[in-house]
Amino acid sequence: MKELIFEKKLVGDKISIFLYDIDETIAYSLIEELYEEAKRLEKIFNFYDKDSELSILNQKRELRVSNELLEVISKSITYSKLSSGMYDISLGKNFLERKSNIPLSKLSCSYKDIHINKNSITLNHPDILIDLGSIAKGYIVDKLLVFLKERGVEKAFIDARGDMKSLGNEETIYIQHPRDKTKALFPIAMKGKAIATSGDYNQFHNNYENSHILNQKDIISATIIANTALEADAFASILFVTDKKQREQIIKQNLQIKALLIDKDLNQFSYNGFENLKIIEVKNK
Repeated sequence: MKELIFEKKLVGDKISIFLYDIDETIAYSLIEELYEEAKRLEKIFNFYDKDSELSILNQKRELRVSNELLEVISKSITYSKLSSGMYDISLGKNFLERKSNIPLSKLSCSYKDIHINKNSITLNHPDILIDLGSIAKGYIVDKLLVFLKERGVEKAFIDARGDMKSLGNEETIYIQHPRDKTKALFPIAMKGKAIATSGDYNQFHNNYENSHILNQKDIISATIIANTALEADAFASILFVTDKKQREQIIKQNLQIKALLIDKDLNQFSYNGFENLKIIEVKNK
């Protein structure tokens, strides 16, 4: 099987696109179109770009938004309700303060202060800064694979810094050990699904307890396999920040996801058949 690999700068780092069994000339032209679409989507959701649509909403506090931004914020609010507010996109101010080593503010805002009226969104609390970093990347991966499929691509794979999804091709995925980068856990063969991991070990300040994820409890790594990258991305964050009783209830109510959780003592917990996935042997990884 012929494989072509492309790497492009996106979402603060890079995105890797794998195309299979496609003419090379067609592939290069297609990748340029795909990258333009990726940059268009990034311009909507980029929390750090003052000219992004999300930043304009955060600045103006009320805005008629694109269908894409509306869809992601609406889904995020649904997930916030599901987690009883432990997962909350309104707390971007705390994230900025943590990244700058500033003592966290005592915010009284929540997702409940985000009001949607048709295509207009209003932020009804002065402390709200919407941050979609826990879900937008997965949404972009989904949209890019739809873009490829609509143009006749039958086999592809996208890896956006750990948010991954395959189209028509079986891929081998390695889950990183949360405390030893030289080791991999549960390597699996996956086809037509999405996978995402939230962990405290790649983005943190000074120590693991000061990771990029707010409301961290006892979990240090949460890996989700789902039908969409958005869903995998969001549930990985949700299960990372909820307590044991909450997350087990959420998992039980959402049988479409498979989960592997690792706690601070490196105990592993698998749910909804994760342990029954096709496991392959790791050789010299």
